[in-house]
Amino acid sequence: MRIGYGYKGSPRLESTNTENFEILPLVSPSSKARIQFYKFQFRNDQDCTVSINHGDPIFIRAGDGFSTDQIDAPIISFVVKEKGIQYNFAGAHT
Repeated sequence: MRIGYGYKGSPRLESTNTENFEILPLVSPSSKARIQFYKFQFRNDQDCTVSINHGDPIFIRAGDGFSTDQIDAPIISFVVKEKGIQYNFAGAHT
């Protein structure tokens, strides 16, 4: 049974331009809603702290990244707390 609709991710290496930077894309340019991912992968080039689904801060060591798959809770928010963190992400969404 297929649960996915498509894939989204970074078109290039990106960098957070503010503190508390939400990396999930908007559903559309005119929307305030973010795309939700049932599979998700984040890779970071520097040490950083993230808040996943509005939860408590989690430290991620440079290069370690973070990933989920379909048995984990969907990703509805992924905020990088620090400015200037280089990253890329990819995910599958419904």
